[in-house]
Amino acid sequence: MDPLLIVILTIGLFQRGGLCLPAKDDSQTKLIVLQNEDMEPTVLDCAYDIKDTQSFLTVKWFRDDKTIYQWIRGAHPAPIPEFKNDIDSSYESSTDPNKQYSSLALINPTIHTTGDYKCVVQTGSETITRHQKVQVIDVRNYTLYLNQNKIQNETQLECVVSNVFPKPTLTIISEDDDVVKKEPRAPEENEDGYFNATTVVAVYDSDDDVDSYQCVVSFEGYSKNLTAFATSGGSGGGHIDFRMWLFCVMYFFLSKLKVLI
Repeated sequence: MDPLLIVILTIGLFQRGGLCLPAKDDSQTKLIVLQNEDMEPTVLDCAYDIKDTQSFLTVKWFRDDKTIYQWIRGAHPAPIPEFKNDIDSSYESSTDPNKQYSSLALINPTIHTTGDYKCVVQTGSETITRHQKVQVIDVRNYTLYLNQNKIQNETQLECVVSNVFPKPTLTIISEDDDVVKKEPRAPEENEDGYFNATTVVAVYDSDDDVDSYQCVVSFEGYSKNLTAFATSGGSGGGHIDFRMWLFCVMYFFLSKLKVLI
């Protein structure tokens, strides 16, 4: 191709691209870990700088391409009625009149707060788009246990977790940190949107020594895991998770204390 033609085409592309900036994707997912007590708002910022400060300015927020919030410069922001209990429309993100209510303050989060969020900033001559992913983690009411069933020299380990969000990954690990079995994505969703998952593996005991195993429940992008323990071989037995073990210990000592009194 003629070098002069390449230069002309390149200049033309730069001139035409000045009115619409490309969408920016914030690859870091915002995690919201649900708690039983009141939580601070989760704020999603919409970063932009506009050149056209004379014409109108609107900022719209979407979740999974559905409009949930809108602000027009010079007016009070207005969440869509369906989402008025999910957004703090009084939150001010800046003293700059061009950015005063541009952020999205999420309140009262549930698992349905999870989604792909997008803010779209528009003026008379510019359109700017920003993306942000939000992932809710809810393990407040989970149950987890690692059962064992021994038949001769074989022990069947069954790990069961229920009532967690999002989809979990179950991994059974030996005491040597060897992965015995990993169940990547085979959970079932219940009617409330939470997930239940089970994984089963058979291990073989070649001696009478006690072997320890743990079931680790993990979630993509979240650093904390749920863990249950069990032993095979000897006279060991399976355990429920640590919380149940602690409850049993406390109950035992309280019952002894009652007898002494």
